[in-house]
Amino acid sequence: MTKPVLLVHGAFTGSWIWEGVVAELAKRGITASTVDLTSQGADGTLERDAQVVRDALKTLGEPAVLVGHSYGGAVITRASADNDDVAHLVYLCAALPQAGEAVGDLIGRDPEPQGDLSTALEPREDGTATMKREAARATLFNDVPDDEVGAILDRTGPHALGTLGEAATGLGWQQHPGTYVITLQDKQFSLALQREFASHVDTAVEVDAGHGPMFTKPAEVADVIAAAAG
Repeated sequence: MTKPVLLVHGAFTGSWIWEGVVAELAKRGITASTVDLTSQGADGTLERDAQVVRDALKTLGEPAVLVGHSYGGAVITRASADNDDVAHLVYLCAALPQAGEAVGDLIGRDPEPQGDLSTALEPREDGTATMKREAARATLFNDVPDDEVGAILDRTGPHALGTLGEAATGLGWQQHPGTYVITLQDKQFSLALQREFASHVDTAVEVDAGHGPMFTKPAEVADVIAAAAG
């Protein structure tokens, strides 16, 4: 019997990013669910995002594989702390904070900075921001083919900036088995930072992709998740 899977998106995106991975997991006989985080709106917080994940886990009926992408890594770290509904964590080129660290802190201490996030954002009066189209193409979806990237960029949206300053208050990766997927062409988190993140979990897997491997390597991503679910 394989475990159920819950997929958690990162900043500026939504549950839609997982469509290809969900299809690949279905081919492998694995049921996958997704969530939409509160941080897509002005009233979103990291803690509220974590609660969305906790609530979704409770509906699955058994401990699940919890997968987080990018900012979603901080969400699954918090949501999985002291949580028996989690069987395994998979960090997909995702933030993996230490105690008291926020996602913004992780980006700020990247030993090989990939760019200035502040110049890539378009802040809005409600406390959210969108990512400039050119920056999103270069940073998040750098390896997506030109004839496919436009449709992806059209679906990106706002993210509540305050979440990037909210510190981790529970470290689920210390309590559950974990896998870290390092993406070799990533322009958001450097290889050095990702390898540091990966050093804290049981297994590291490298995928030759940018920061959006669910679009360019969905079968490889599904294989990693299937190994955890099996």
